[in-house]
Amino acid sequence: METAFAEVLETLRPLADKKSQTLSQHAENGLNVRADATRFKQVLMNLVGNAIKFSPEGGDIGLAACLIDGKVCVEVRDTGPGIPLEEQKRIFEKFYRLRQSEKSTEGTGLGLAITQKLVELHGGELGLESQPGHGSRFYFSLPMAPAPRERPAQETGSVSKTSGSPRILVIEDDPATAQLIELQLISSGYEVVVCDQPHRAAEIAEGLQPSAITLDLLMKPTDGWEVLVQLKRDPRTASIPVIVITIADQPAMGAILGADDYLVKPVDKMDLLAAMERCLGTRVVQPARSILVVEDDAAAREFITELLTAQGHTVTTAADGAQARAQVGTALPKLVILDLLLPKLSGFELLAEWRASPRTADLPVFVLTSKDLSREEETYLRAHAERLFHKQQPWQEALASEVRRVVSSGQMENA
Repeated sequence: METAFAEVLETLRPLADKKSQTLSQHAENGLNVRADATRFKQVLMNLVGNAIKFSPEGGDIGLAACLIDGKVCVEVRDTGPGIPLEEQKRIFEKFYRLRQSEKSTEGTGLGLAITQKLVELHGGELGLESQPGHGSRFYFSLPMAPAPRERPAQETGSVSKTSGSPRILVIEDDPATAQLIELQLISSGYEVVVCDQPHRAAEIAEGLQPSAITLDLLMKPTDGWEVLVQLKRDPRTASIPVIVITIADQPAMGAILGADDYLVKPVDKMDLLAAMERCLGTRVVQPARSILVVEDDAAAREFITELLTAQGHTVTTAADGAQARAQVGTALPKLVILDLLLPKLSGFELLAEWRASPRTADLPVFVLTSKDLSREEETYLRAHAERLFHKQQPWQEALASEVRRVVSSGQMENA
């Protein structure tokens, strides 16, 4: 519980710092919930992200957990403007936006709907207490889980069947994070072994002799700094490239102690693969091209990803225009689902760039936006994008159907 709280707050702290807000956490010792770790963190990310978004400059956001009647009660409190009573019943509806919200913070209206669904899938219920002018409190309860049992010191993850694949040792004691890194690497052609007991990491690395190692820093009972020193001091492992993956933003210290690369969580798959290629000096053959979802709203991005993944599509994501430009520049996706209102580089600018380049002129692009389009903008999009969907209208089934139709038609083979 404390680890999940810490990772969520560290991930969102830069957003809070921009508004001089204070983030705090408190959890009773020994609390564990019976829930999927990744989805649990997603719930926290959505609730804390909303609190940051709607709280004023200098506001306070608190994340807490306690044991009540055998269940773990989790709450997120904020000092935002509060929610009028007449809107509290509608706030969990898809695409509903608070009337008092400024346009710059409206988002898609999907975040709370997805959050409520995730809580319900785990047997809980998402509740709200709020008064205008006195902030809001979102809360839910989940069954208490026993403390996790120790797993074997070395576990072999799924292995790619590609002959001669580089073997990567993932040293990570958080199961959800380890699984994410493992899946990202396996899907890109690597063989992966996971070590979740850092006190045995150096011993396992010496016996395994992997092509590279990914290493978390904040682990118990032996932290990653100590593991890094052990690896680089031992002649048997000193030459193995080590990529640090952590929430601690201290790349200079990592370099001093011998880290070959340094990534700060949350880590995008493309960044991880780029670091791996830098360390290994080679590129692993990638699987079939994916669908790229370009969307800055985390809840909407997750919703679209789940919608497409459920249909068997491979999906990658970009949270702003610059990331999308870089990913398309590195490898052409099958299809792009593009928001227009993006940080750093707008969807209009990306579309214009892609259509002007011979390499991407035929790249299929579906635009999905909440922007009120002028007649000229809509005419431009219908001329330069394959499909145009408005978030204010029902779009999920139509989008899924069109993606399925376009992908299966073979239309994108020449993209």
